[in-house]
Amino acid sequence: MRRTLIIVASIVVVLGLLVGAYFLFFNNPTLSVGVPSNPFGSSGDRVETELLGPDGQPIQGAGTVVAPRLIRISDAPVAKGAVALYIPPVPSVASSTEPGIPADTEVRFIERQSGNVYAFRVHDRVLTRISNRTLPGIQEAVWTTDGARAFVRYLTRAADGTEHVDTYMLPADGGEGYFLEQDLEQVAIRATSTVFSLLPSMSGSIGTLSAPDGTNVRTLFTSVLSRLRAGFSGADIIATTKASSGLDGYSFLVSGSDGSFTRILGPLRGLATLPNREGSAVLYTYVDANRTYLQVLDLASRNATSLPLVTLAEKCVWEPGGRAVYCGVPTALAGNVPDEWYQGVKTFSDRIWRIDLDTRLATLVVDPGQVASVAIDAVALAIDSESDTLVFTNKKDGTLWVYDL
Repeated sequence: MRRTLIIVASIVVVLGLLVGAYFLFFNNPTLSVGVPSNPFGSSGDRVETELLGPDGQPIQGAGTVVAPRLIRISDAPVAKGAVALYIPPVPSVASSTEPGIPADTEVRFIERQSGNVYAFRVHDRVLTRISNRTLPGIQEAVWTTDGARAFVRYLTRAADGTEHVDTYMLPADGGEGYFLEQDLEQVAIRATSTVFSLLPSMSGSIGTLSAPDGTNVRTLFTSVLSRLRAGFSGADIIATTKASSGLDGYSFLVSGSDGSFTRILGPLRGLATLPNREGSAVLYTYVDANRTYLQVLDLASRNATSLPLVTLAEKCVWEPGGRAVYCGVPTALAGNVPDEWYQGVKTFSDRIWRIDLDTRLATLVVDPGQVASVAIDAVALAIDSESDTLVFTNKKDGTLWVYDL
């Protein structure tokens, strides 16, 4: 009898070890995944919803709350650029007096290592992988405003050893996409309707418009100007020469219909711009006598207004409606700016501010250093359509953050 009990106990122990080994090695919920040799996966790997937890469910309580309303979504680096989608409330179907499902914000982003697409529900704190199509090494993602497509950019090496920049239209659901021209300087998107791509040429640059699905391609302009940075301003485009404190910069309004250039700013050293979607104004920074200035230009009147804080235009995002901006404002802005910041020689520790452009009133939103003892150099800021949630990437380590406004 005693021998039988020993045998039974041994079997139970062995089974327990096997179960534990399974969950440890084969059902790990971490974001980091292996990268197969085929950059697109074995057969497209299209999935509607990937359940991540060891129990076969989405990860609940995802993200790390580092301070009230401030959450670090990812511990691993993400591709620069995320999209914030407002999810409206759902009324109760059982009774008009019972609460339904409250509104939420879904943040879509791409893990840099694997290229997998993830969705994070801010209020529910649920993380779900919505596509496991593998595309490793993505550095940048430019999204349509509905989160359905991301134009991703990454480095590739040719057989002769030369490096190139590839741009691929990646559907968020893992469906089939398409490649754009190789070595594009930039891709910009107007809502869900129009894609602008900028290609360097021997004589300058070529600007092209198309639909997000790759149709209706037409050349907007061919210019002798090179190293431009562009963004949509309504149906038109603001194109600005690449910023440097040692060079005069110029900014142009490019007609979306005929591609004609009209100068709106310059010459200004270190000039960088951020137009609003409405096409009414442009936020811009420039350097004069080793000091950085932040101003906003009204495109109708061409009047410029100085703002009470100093930061770089790339560290801001327009609030929906185009009458306010949210910015990462460095606690100290010194040195050869913006050049050293672009080169990665210098990083900043930011506070997040909201600036009302009508009243010029600046309001502190959050100071990560004070509330969480964390230094964040905020870039790639994004906001949802209801101004409920602010998303940004920490340039220092590539992690993704969200602040519940």
